Amino acid sequence: MRTKFNSIVLFATTCFFLIMITGCTTATLLTGLSSAPSGVSYASGFGSTVYSYQIVEYEDAVEAALRAAETLALENKYKDVKGTRADLRYIDEKDGVIDILVERRTAKTTFIQVDAGFFGSKGMSRLMLLQILDEIGEAGDFIEDWSN
Repeated sequence: MRTKFNSIVLFATTCFFLIMITGCTTATLLTGLSSAPSGVSYASGFGSTVYSYQIVEYEDAVEAALRAAETLALENKYKDVKGTRADLRYIDEKDGVIDILVERRTAKTTFIQVDAGFFGSKGMSRLMLLQILDEIGEAGDFIEDWSN
């Protein structure tokens, strides 16, 4: 019986250690203690890439991305807007690349992806995505009002 208890304690300790070294300890603990989700619920991604699906028309999302880049004082290096897909590339003052993909998925749903490159900053990707969403909100382009 003592061996079974030791195995359970060892397993639980190992699981906690693995969670702790991934940097998810706080989020894991708080998620367990709260009914509210932790972190940014509308944007996910891997590495320096973040993406989001929004209830906004494609054309409005493209215009918002262009305004967001202007607001953040980024220099345009590439712009290809065709049909239901827009590929945009910007650089910052330190030659950091920010690629933006805006893609129409339905008449009312648009996919937005921001990628700062393999060695780029996820923070810059998130900032750009949040600025795009802010520009959409400021223009009143969201189709669905979720504020109430």
